Amino acid sequence: MWTTPRLWGRSAPCAVVARVSPATVSDVPHLVPVRRTATLAAVVGLALATAGCGTEAGQPAGQPAAGQPATVDASPEPVAAASGGPAELPTFDPSSAVATYAEGFPPDLFPLPEGATLLASSARPATSGTPSGGAGDGKGGGKGSGTPMTQVTLNLSSQLPAKKVIGQAREILLAQGFRQVSAPESSGLTAQTAFLRISRTKAGEVQESLVVGVLDDGDRRLASISGTVRTP
Repeated sequence: MWTTPRLWGRSAPCAVVARVSPATVSDVPHLVPVRRTATLAAVVGLALATAGCGTEAGQPAGQPAAGQPATVDASPEPVAAASGGPAELPTFDPSSAVATYAEGFPPDLFPLPEGATLLASSARPATSGTPSGGAGDGKGGGKGSGTPMTQVTLNLSSQLPAKKVIGQAREILLAQGFRQVSAPESSGLTAQTAFLRISRTKAGEVQESLVVGVLDDGDRRLASISGTVRTP
């Protein structure tokens, strides 16, 4: 199963929605296009604003208590892009954290690559799988699996070229037991790929899937790693 990556841009953050259907022989994930350019332009802006860009009145944003990660307040309504963006953009839930790994994010899943800056992340429980579920059905887990799953999103920025950013992600995820699978070309993104990890437990087959998307924003690249993995 794939979740919605959240990234940033000139106006506000963005999202890439992708779902994998590992039930197919080729294990090719099915990515659902979602106005990727505008969405990738929406999340990081909000994350950075929350991190300390100030309020409308010109007052500095509140600082988190010592030892506590900065969090993004949940919004009851979708966040719209500031100029000409789509009317519907992803919302942040209380599990989102700015400039750090969110509570519940698997600690060893995706170490920060060399030269990358952590912008924001989130981790929240995924809906339990169903007996006929798969990674692409929005339920998480896998065939007959009751394994707890977590939906994760990690947003990074890097000065490296898009191919190098994808290469770093590939190296990290292959080392974690994932294998790279084909992903359809994405409108608006500079590069995109997908990864799948299948394991078998007493409860059944567990399928974990991640989409890596990269947007070239001129002097830097914005990367989103998003998907569903086993709860640590």
